[in-house]
Amino acid sequence: MKSARPTEVKASALDQRRDRSTATEAQRQRIIEMLRTGPKTTLDFRRAGIMQSQTRIFELRARGYDLPTVGRVTVADDEGYMHAGVAVYELLAESEADATLSLQEVL
Repeated sequence: MKSARPTEVKASALDQRRDRSTATEAQRQRIIEMLRTGPKTTLDFRRAGIMQSQTRIFELRARGYDLPTVGRVTVADDEGYMHAGVAVYELLAESEADATLSLQEVL
């Protein structure tokens, strides 16, 4: 009898590659997913492998997402260095155009 475990491992490895992709669209998707849980800083995005988050935010705004910069904070990075004026972003509304495209992909 065949075990389902190797298939599960392959799917998991595929998900990890997709989650770690540095492709522009993958980064935009990660930003949206992160912001759905609450406000995030530029440093939060860097920790998720998004090095130019301000550019991805600009692109998402152009697509119709309501992503204001809600503040600037001083935060310590993982090495203990302090960074002043780090942007804090919040997702107020998602793009209707992107939602329509996502729904079409599912159907």
